[in-house]
Amino acid sequence: MKFRKACAVLLAVVGFIGCGDDGESSSATLPPLLSLAARRGADPGIFDSRGRQVLLRGVNLNSLGDYYQDNPRLPPVLPWSEEDFAQMAALGFNVVRLVLSWSALEPERGSWNQAYVQEIRRAVDSAKRAGVYVVLDMHQDAWGKFIATPPGVDCGPSRERAIGWDGAPQWATLTDGRSTCRSPGVRELSPAVSQAFENFYADRDGIQSAFVSTWSRLVAAFAQEPAVAGYDLFNEPHWGNNIVAATPKLATFYARLIPAIRAAERAAGGFPHIVFFEPLILWPVGDSAPDPAAIVDDNVVFAPHNYAESITGFNSLTIEQAFEQARHDAARYGTTFWIGEYGWFADPPRNQERLLRYATLEDTLFIGGAWWQWKQACGDPHSIGVPGREPPPLLIHLRYTECPGDVDHGWVPEWVQVLSRPYPRATPGRVARFRSDPLQWEMDLEGTADAPGEADLWIPDRSGLRPVVAGAGVQRVRLVPVAGGYRAFVSVRGTYNIQVRWTR
Repeated sequence: MKFRKACAVLLAVVGFIGCGDDGESSSATLPPLLSLAARRGADPGIFDSRGRQVLLRGVNLNSLGDYYQDNPRLPPVLPWSEEDFAQMAALGFNVVRLVLSWSALEPERGSWNQAYVQEIRRAVDSAKRAGVYVVLDMHQDAWGKFIATPPGVDCGPSRERAIGWDGAPQWATLTDGRSTCRSPGVRELSPAVSQAFENFYADRDGIQSAFVSTWSRLVAAFAQEPAVAGYDLFNEPHWGNNIVAATPKLATFYARLIPAIRAAERAAGGFPHIVFFEPLILWPVGDSAPDPAAIVDDNVVFAPHNYAESITGFNSLTIEQAFEQARHDAARYGTTFWIGEYGWFADPPRNQERLLRYATLEDTLFIGGAWWQWKQACGDPHSIGVPGREPPPLLIHLRYTECPGDVDHGWVPEWVQVLSRPYPRATPGRVARFRSDPLQWEMDLEGTADAPGEADLWIPDRSGLRPVVAGAGVQRVRLVPVAGGYRAFVSVRGTYNIQVRWTR
């Protein structure tokens, strides 16, 4: 991809990103993606095959999700392209959480949609070429597409008709005839959704077994792929019919699924990838994280979603309280944590202050995450909300989308300014302190490396300025211009401090 072309795209939508050199990107000189693994214990984290601590920071992409379509004029997802991953890299992202659907993998019981798997492969290969890792996310919301309220059903004065969502195939949607009507505004509060999950946890008609088998087949296809960072087992698990009994059921499910994934990797001649496991969707409220005794695998990461001060239902918690709960729960497992979803969807000038607080905690705790989401279609169930409703005229995600018509109006500057701040993609030894200034795009990183090693930094471009990378314990710096900024490869040893500053 031409460096000039990528920078032109960036400048068109975010005026404060500069383009630097005017020739080809030097991406050909960049190192390949290395396989990743998580470590548990007193000093947990995500590490690459060179032993460097890795931060995974990026975005969700739902283009491969199999979503319910309420309005035949409005597709529920937008197609992905090679350019999407190139632009992610030009914002400094090194990971994408790729939304996948069980209903697309196994539309009929016992079937296997090889064409869909090939499309996943094409997306993974495209991300890999851009230097972006992929987390394969087995997504679901409110169980699936097939719990929409049928036409003609009257839900009465205190309930509302439900739109369909994404996740399970029709043959695995066992609701026992319970009502699809829901509490207003809450997709999970439907008797049919609760019953579908209850039957799943009970393995009614072998549907949980089929899900485990589907995961195993998907894992086998990517078992040897270093660009796949890992597997997000099950998006936002529901509690079923009984909140008190739900966490043990979720733990039992994970205790079955994780060994099956490892067996599939071994059988395919692959290597263990990171397992990202989520708490119940109720998190961080109550006892919503599964029993640590059920999670015996070493290569795991706790992956909650943090919508504090963003989505209704999380608003009773501050961003700081949600991060503290994530830190506390991860410590129970002896793991690090990774925020699989977070974001704001309205009023960017006002909410940037919240995002700045979020970013400070993310840096202080040295963790990563994935913004929800890259782009959203006007026909997405999130956009429609209830059957028959038109989408709002403007959707605010990482990009602005005008409806109807899915007209792309580019990135939201307030989000990009913070999300594109400098950070270490990979760091030798152990990090003692990390600070990144989202407004000035300066960075300070302190750590200790017993043996010589090379840090890999992302630095965004600032128009008219050039980054200066220096510090104590720094032996050599190689600055590589790439689309949207720079990659800095910094050789260090012993106790080191790396600083990023700017000069004309």
